[in-house]
This record gives sequence, C-alpha cells and structure tokens, in this order.
Amino acid sequence: MKPTSAAIRLLNKQIEAAKSGRVTWISRLLQEVIPFNRPHRLRVVSLSDHSCTIALPFRRRNKNHLGTMHACAIATASEYAAGMCVLATLGVGGFRLIMSDLHVTYVRRGEMDCQATASFPEEVKQDMIRGLDLDGKAQFDMVSEVSDAKGQPVARAVVTWHIKRMGV
Repeated sequence: MKPTSAAIRLLNKQIEAAKSGRVTWISRLLQEVIPFNRPHRLRVVSLSDHSCTIALPFRRRNKNHLGTMHACAIATASEYAAGMCVLATLGVGGFRLIMSDLHVTYVRRGEMDCQATASFPEEVKQDMIRGLDLDGKAQFDMVSEVSDAKGQPVARAVVTWHIKRMGV
C-alpha cells in the first residue's frame, strides 16, 4: 500500500519531533505503519541524523523456547534502528529503501530488556547521498549494536541497504 501525501507529511513531522527528543508519537505511529513490528512493542528511545536507539522489551512475544530474547526479535530491532537512521537523514517519501542482507552475530543470551543502537557514520551517509545524486541509487552497510539493560553486549548486526529514488 502506497502512503498518502498526508501520511508522509505526518511521518516526517514526527521524525523531526523525535530528533528533538519527543519520541512517544513516532513509536506509536510506526507501530501502525509497520504492523509486523507491533507485537514486539519496539520503541524509539532516541533519534538523530547519526544514530537511533530502539528499545526491545523482554516480554513473552519476544522470547524463545528457552525463555531468553529470541534471535529474530534482536534482528528485527537491529534492522529497525538502522532504517530509522536513514529515515532521519532523508525523511519519508521520494525513495525506496530495501534491506538486502542482515548478518547478526550473537554474543550472549538476552535475559532482560535490550536496546539496539545503530550509527550512521558521516562517510557512509555522504557516499549514500552521492550515489543518490549521481545514479539515483546507492548500496551501503550500517551496524547495529544490541546490549541488555546492564549494558552488556548481546549482538552485533550488519544491515545492507539498497536505496533508490522513486521514478529512476
């Protein structure tokens, strides 16, 4: 389903608000826009042009059969954090963003709430923008680090994105 121009304006407005520290509405709005993520109850903790932190609650729907954080919940939060960094930079609309690869290295079991933090290094961002300006498309990798509530590392994800300007 293609979003309406009103929906795009609302998303962009809430992204800007989140970059100013007002994250409540972007989290609620994205649960509606991305229904796959709704059961995980992912929440934007912080957002800027350079990083995004997503809260991944330790709850039944996010646990595996061993009672620890499910690997796919960790991967989903990692992808979400990285994608939000791109949206914080470019806004919503005018391009198509597709994840083409996700490689997650799990370092320890997640036995409590976790956070996925993705960073968008300036050189990667500038290469992406150059590719969009020259060819209308770009491919790049982003890293998300997942840690538990005690700050212990849980996983590291490398997310490969393909982005293309619409109409190109």
